[in-house]
Amino acid sequence: MEMRRKEMTGKKRTRNVVWIIVVVLILGVLGGFGIKAYKDYQKEEARKKEAARIKKLQEQAKLNKDQISIEIRGTYNLKLNGAEGRVTWSSANGAIARVDEKGVVTGVSEGNTVVTATYLKKKYPVKVTVTMPRVMQDDGKKVVYLTFDDGPSPKTAQVLDILKNNGVHATFFVTGMDLKSADLMKRAVDEGNAVGAHTYTHDYKYVYSSENNYFDDLNKILKHIKDVTGKETKIIRFPGGSSNTISRKYSQGIMTKLTQEVLAKGYQYYDWNLSSGDAEWPAPSVESIVHQATNTKQTKVVLLMHDTNAKQTTVDALPQIIKFYKDNGYEFRSLDNSDIISHHHINN
Repeated sequence: MEMRRKEMTGKKRTRNVVWIIVVVLILGVLGGFGIKAYKDYQKEEARKKEAARIKKLQEQAKLNKDQISIEIRGTYNLKLNGAEGRVTWSSANGAIARVDEKGVVTGVSEGNTVVTATYLKKKYPVKVTVTMPRVMQDDGKKVVYLTFDDGPSPKTAQVLDILKNNGVHATFFVTGMDLKSADLMKRAVDEGNAVGAHTYTHDYKYVYSSENNYFDDLNKILKHIKDVTGKETKIIRFPGGSSNTISRKYSQGIMTKLTQEVLAKGYQYYDWNLSSGDAEWPAPSVESIVHQATNTKQTKVVLLMHDTNAKQTTVDALPQIIKFYKDNGYEFRSLDNSDIISHHHINN
């Protein structure tokens, strides 16, 4: 009997221990849930507090302008006043206006776009209007820009002699087709002329087959210019001009894309508003070139000529062309030292 009583007591104690363990486990689980809930609450409160802090910072940040109007090549420094952290800037259309990391907006071409400041994930848009500079409009001042494409060649040396003897400067849009004459690019720059990029190969089929081909070729001629002259250039001329239609044979719409992309990358392309006609074949006479190169009443003249080795008649006509513009009161300038923009209508 005593033995049975002790057995019952042992079982009771065992049950009590089990219940205690169960209770402890239940309380532990409940406590765990409570601790987790409390931690979640703390996290949520911290999130709300941080959100309120960020919102306050966003609200105190103010643009110095919410819309601006600048001229092509003009600049304006946008600022996000009150911002205490990193501000990033972007342009919706870099072909119209580009913006640097400091908020400096530069007009590229005529049109409208939006520049946006981003701060703490909030966007602050600025309407940007880019207009044609007054200097590009007809201010009555006569200026002529002599330009030569497709060189350098041995004829380039003769052209440089004539320019130097007459005390005037020109712009040379060069290729890599005659590497033996490459040093003439340095002479041109040293004598105060401008050198721009025309393409390295001047191969229409290649450069106009794709955007990648064009920029691969452009980068090659830009490097070549830098290697030879020691100076970088940001001025370019498309083979055939931006209005060319031959590019349609190789890629539909490529000129529309390229003209926008070169501007967005910080380059300026130049067409012409008067041609000497010296690209025709067979080569026109000296008299014909002089006539076409001077047959204008425009006050701002961007004159197209060529200085490949086949252009002797162009060389022979040049002194008369220079004399005409001097006699008629024109100032001679190079395109890298000018505010003029000469763009054709895009046909592809």
